[in-house]
Amino acid sequence: MLTLSRRFAAVAFSALALVACGAAGDGAGTSGANPSEANADGELGHVLGQADAPLTIIEYASPTCPACKYFHDTVKPTIEEKYISTGKVKFVFREYPLNEIDVAAYAMARCAGDDKFFDVLDDLFENQEGIRYAAQNGVVKTTLGAIGQRHGIADTATFEACLSNSEIRQALADTYATSEKWGVEGTPTFIIDGVKHNFQGEYTTAEGFSKQIDAKLAELGAQ
Repeated sequence: MLTLSRRFAAVAFSALALVACGAAGDGAGTSGANPSEANADGELGHVLGQADAPLTIIEYASPTCPACKYFHDTVKPTIEEKYISTGKVKFVFREYPLNEIDVAAYAMARCAGDDKFFDVLDDLFENQEGIRYAAQNGVVKTTLGAIGQRHGIADTATFEACLSNSEIRQALADTYATSEKWGVEGTPTFIIDGVKHNFQGEYTTAEGFSKQIDAKLAELGAQ
């Protein structure tokens, strides 16, 4: 059984919104594998956009990370409108849990079903402050359970079953393991055409991120 401890509250929300969560420090902004290896991880993750889009962007993120919420609320909508919905970008979201609450939240999102994963994720980010408050007061499972109920996880027994489901736990572990190849050290982290980019500089604004995508699409002859 998963234990959701109060100690999460003391560390998970200490960073400012534009500081990547769990980051190792002032490391290089880009690194990683050769672009030819961009899809070598298989199909792990949750996909938005067309499978044959010319550019693939992978995001590793945590639902309790303020920087991830900032990206989700402020930058991602522009990417969805300009690139994902137009068939230019395939966006792959991969779970990168930073704490016990992340594990529970992601297990619940997977349990809701593939077609509801992003709906649950939106709900988690929208209620991040409420999850923070619940963690501080030792009632985070109740808060997560209420979110789950809005997405078809009807009762406490079903919620508990989601948290203890061995197949879901293994899927989360397998997805997390892919981050080792890319050297992911904090969230959010992006893999764009096989190159790792940390959440800093131009990648913290919709305009800057769009500029980087445009440059890569032009390089690929797909703009």
